[in-house]
Amino acid sequence: MRLARLAVLTALAPFLLRCGGDDPVAPTGGGPQGTATATATATGTGTGAPPGDDGGGSTLPTTTPGCGVPAKASPAAGDKKTVDVGAAKRSYLLFVPAGYDPSRAYPVVFVFHGIGATGAQMAQFVKMQEYAAGDAIVVFPDAASGRWDIAGEQDVAFFDAMQKSLGATLCVNPQRVFALGFSYGAYLTNHLGCMRSSALRAIVAADGGFADKASACGKTAALVYHRREDDDEPVANGVAARDKWIAINGCSKASKPVTEWGLDGKGCVAYDGCPGAAPVLWCEDTATSPYKHDLRDVYRVPMWKWMEHF
Repeated sequence: MRLARLAVLTALAPFLLRCGGDDPVAPTGGGPQGTATATATATGTGTGAPPGDDGGGSTLPTTTPGCGVPAKASPAAGDKKTVDVGAAKRSYLLFVPAGYDPSRAYPVVFVFHGIGATGAQMAQFVKMQEYAAGDAIVVFPDAASGRWDIAGEQDVAFFDAMQKSLGATLCVNPQRVFALGFSYGAYLTNHLGCMRSSALRAIVAADGGFADKASACGKTAALVYHRREDDDEPVANGVAARDKWIAINGCSKASKPVTEWGLDGKGCVAYDGCPGAAPVLWCEDTATSPYKHDLRDVYRVPMWKWMEHF
């Protein structure tokens, strides 16, 4: 099994790496995302405060116009979808869960790949459609020419367009939208967390960095993961991203070990003093393995469990 896994990782490696490139440039602005209204009853297991909320309530609806509209579950390989973003047509792989109920407002998880990859390849690497076990709609977007815009508006607009399209045809809870990114996809995930803090309940950034200026960002729940032995994205990049979220969310540098969601014993800590809606977690993976630039599988289901609890 270990050899088989190594073979899969080796095959995927060219598609998952950041692969160097130009240094990220910080963006110069941002803004809130508009949302649609809908009628239906939201359900789910989330217990945390909604996005953009420090305890006073969220203005986001809990349902979308797609609630009540019949839709088919996706095939095992997912459904290839496109959406117009300005003059461009962008693509993503969609997983609508088996047993989809149009009267239930589902959480949505966006999963962003590294440089040179595709959403379909990422769906083979981080199988969020399986980890969610029927309890979320999962989206694997495709970067334009294999590279995300981590400093500007191009992929922020793509995110907005996907959200609008999903909400028009599926029953979604806009208060429970999440993003996970690996490598260069982690840069985009941090960028979206910064620029769309009002729309993202929580983010997970794995083995990447954070190009935005803290002063441009809103608060959102953030889990930052990094391999200590990462030989493509130095762990210092993850530490810097962690520290930026600590500053943005107004947390202290004091922390305590995480003992929930299956993250116990995995080098994860939660920082003190964060707003209830915007905790910051840091997971430094100290394990050694042949493939060093990796989101190790023992963390993947716990990451979903952490997002699911909101």
